[in-house]
Amino acid sequence: MKPTSSEDITRKIGILIRRYARLRALHTKELAKNYDLSVSQLLCLQCLHGNGKMSMTDIADNIMVNVSTVTGIVDRLERKGFIERLREAGDRRIITIALTEKGRSLAANSPPAVHHKIVQAVKMLTEAEREEIFQALDCVSRLIDFGNVDQRSSMAPPRARKILNNVEDLQKYPGN
Repeated sequence: MKPTSSEDITRKIGILIRRYARLRALHTKELAKNYDLSVSQLLCLQCLHGNGKMSMTDIADNIMVNVSTVTGIVDRLERKGFIERLREAGDRRIITIALTEKGRSLAANSPPAVHHKIVQAVKMLTEAEREEIFQALDCVSRLIDFGNVDQRSSMAPPRARKILNNVEDLQKYPGN
């Protein structure tokens, strides 16, 4: 069933976003309860499991957080015995992070992070569907980041500009 109005579409988009947020919150609670881990800690473990030993900077880039955040994550995972800091033999100033046996076991048997489920679902879509979703989400992301349609409208890809024009029209007629 297709939404009947722009307002209805906007409401349904909001519901879908809240649904994703709820799924993420439930996943976070499950990790905390069953594994005594945060989502960021799980992502760090899975990152190391997939890539082998890494620097803090590489981990931060891979899981998309600041290096200072990784420091806290690594501290907590090290205290739990899941990872260890290794000094490089050639230059002891260089520290890499590696999984312990306990960390490898947990990473291999842990549930996939929510975003992995999303990636798998998106892979089932056609290329055209993926592109359309990307354009729309990119547009929403830019609106959130810049807060002003006029400031970023020219940066949007063509399909997103069309969506933006619809948003601008809705803003002109608030009673719509």
